[in-house]
Order: sequence, then structure tokens, then C-alpha cells
Amino acid sequence: MEIRDYEYILIPNILEKYKCSMSGECCQSKWRIDIDEQSYLETKKNLEKQKEDIDTYMGKHESGAYVSKFANGYCKLITEDKKCRVHQEFGWECLSDTCKIYPRNLKLTSRGMEIGMGFSCRSSAKLLLSKEKFYIKKIKKEDYFFMKPRSVSFIIPENNLKTEISSRYYELEQMAIDILNLDENLYVKLQYLEKLISELYGVNIEEYNFKESVEKFKEFIPSVPNNENLEDEIVRIILEKQKRSKAVGIYYINLLRLIGLNRNLEMDKKILASDSFTLTKSELDDLKKVWKEDYNTILQNYFLCLTFNKEMYYNPEYFMMKATMLTIFLKFRIMLNTKYLGRELTEAELIYTIKSHDEDLAHDGEFFSEFYKAKCDEKVNISELTKTLLTLIA
Repeated sequence: MEIRDYEYILIPNILEKYKCSMSGECCQSKWRIDIDEQSYLETKKNLEKQKEDIDTYMGKHESGAYVSKFANGYCKLITEDKKCRVHQEFGWECLSDTCKIYPRNLKLTSRGMEIGMGFSCRSSAKLLLSKEKFYIKKIKKEDYFFMKPRSVSFIIPENNLKTEISSRYYELEQMAIDILNLDENLYVKLQYLEKLISELYGVNIEEYNFKESVEKFKEFIPSVPNNENLEDEIVRIILEKQKRSKAVGIYYINLLRLIGLNRNLEMDKKILASDSFTLTKSELDDLKKVWKEDYNTILQNYFLCLTFNKEMYYNPEYFMMKATMLTIFLKFRIMLNTKYLGRELTEAELIYTIKSHDEDLAHDGEFFSEFYKAKCDEKVNISELTKTLLTLIA
């Protein structure tokens, strides 16, 4: 969809400070780099002027999309000093939309151009360490520079039927932000948000009072965490992810096996020789002992940024499940790495852990949609599943 005119940029305050470090990490072969047709044709024309063949640098994926080719782990159009030839020699207008906006997530809405972010980039991952209270900042578009893509998806809540939750999306989003900004325990806030989202499907949305729901938080009596099946759900998710990405599944499995070692050669050789792995309740409880309460700010910022990425607009129940899965696995990965190292993570290690987590899980959106569909087909109660996963935050 072509970009329509807009007056404002809306961006979370903690993300406004993002600045590309030009490390070249996003140009590596860890993921597919899609190239839109206009960028492909313009790059082809510019390369031909230099007597070069576009086929050296780009090809077609089985899906029919143009994609970058790689050499030595990087896009072939990356120079030795990790700079992009297309940007340097042909201008940023020639860049594909993928390269222009990464790691940003753009949605054009009736409020303006809304800029969220992914965190598979060290420069963006570092922003989650912010201690500032989260809010949405509104900026005149001429006061905020970013490389505008050729097209962008858009959402207009006002165009939906008034009986649909999406028609009041802005109020729903603000409700989630207001709840998470309360000076209360993160687990209790997320438990309350899950309760409200699950209840939305049974109310008259035209009359629903979102602000009143925030005020009623002080009356909320949280349930006692019941993590009876939590370790089983975590293992199921790892095994499901392994089916789509063997390397990611193996990463978690190997860490779980390594932290389970007894430092006794006779006992440990059986663990290392086995292809199986376990995660027991006692092992999970032991892992939680290395967690630093200060890191809850990171989890909260992460969840808030996921909220602003607009998936809640399309299906609040799915969003709550996915955001919970991503958040608990970020905590799980930080705990695993801390336990493995036997010490507190440095800031650089923490940033790398956030980046790697988002790279492995958040980039694979189809995994979550397939997981959700499978659970729905199995008649699993999504709300109960989400509540079980949330107990890892407790």
C-alpha cells in the first residue's frame, strides 16, 4: 500500500534515541534479506553502469521474492569495512524497504506514522535497559528523520465496525501501557492485563470503559502462581521451535544439559552422551534464583514495545500469548546464560542476550501463528496457557 500523507511521527520515548552503530550485523546471513522490485531494478541499472551483473549480488527465493546473496557470512553488497555499497554509491533511495527501516516496525495509522522496533540489533537491544517511564512521543514528521520506505502497511481503527475490539484499538493500547506503568509487581500487572484482554471478548465493546479498567487494578486480587505445568510448556515450545529451526532448539537444549552437569566426570559423561534433555520443576526453581529483580525493567520495556508494534490490533488474545512467550523466553535465556557463566552478566553480555533472543524467536513470526493455530485446533484454552506461562515472571 502506498504511503499516504501524514503529519506526525509516534514513537515510544525509549526508542527515540535509537542510532545505527553501522556494525553490519543486520547484513549477515543469519536471515533472509528481501529486496523489493523497485530497489532490485534500480540497483541492477546502477551496477550495469559499472559493468557489473546483478546476478552476482541478488537472486530469487523460492517464494518469488528477490533476495540478497551472501559471501563470507555477509550480503555481497557489503564492503570490507562493513558499509553498504548500495547506500554509499547509489543513494539511500535505492535501498530496499527492508534495509531502510530495519530494525524499525512501521505502521501508518490515523494518528500518523507509528514507529516500533525489533531488538535483534545491539543498538536497539540496548534501549531496553532504559529506566525511563514508557510513553508514546508525538513528533512533527519534519523533526524526526528516518528513511521513508516506498510502501507500508496501515491501520485505521475508526474504519472497523463499532462492535469490534479493533475499533477502539488506541484506547486498548493506552490501557495496556497505563497498567504496565503502574508501580506494582510486573507479574501481577501482566496477570491483570491478561484477565482484561480475555474478558474483552464477552463485553459490549462500544460501552467498555478502558480508563475505569486501569483504575480498578487496585481492587484486583491476583491468583497464587501455579506453575505446575510450566516446565512442560517450556519444553514443548523448545521442541516445536526445533522443528522449524534446529539451531535455535539445540541452543536451548545444550544449555539445559550443560547447566545440569554435576562436575563429576563419571556422572556427567552420561548427560553429555545422551541426546535427551530435561527441565524439571526443581531445575526451573533453581534457575529463578539467579534472576536479578532489576532485570524486570527490561522485561517490562520489552513487553511494552511489543504492545506498540500493533499486533494487538489484529487479535488481542494471540498478541497476549505471543508477547508472553517472547517475554518469558527472554527471561529464560538471561537466566540460562547467567547460570552457565556462574556470574552476573555484563551490560554487553546482557545486550547480546537480548539481541540473540529476539533474533532467534521474534524474527520467526510464522512460528507463533502456527503455534496459536495448533493450540486452537487442539481446543486448548489460550487464556489458561498464557496464565501458565506468565508464572515464570512471578
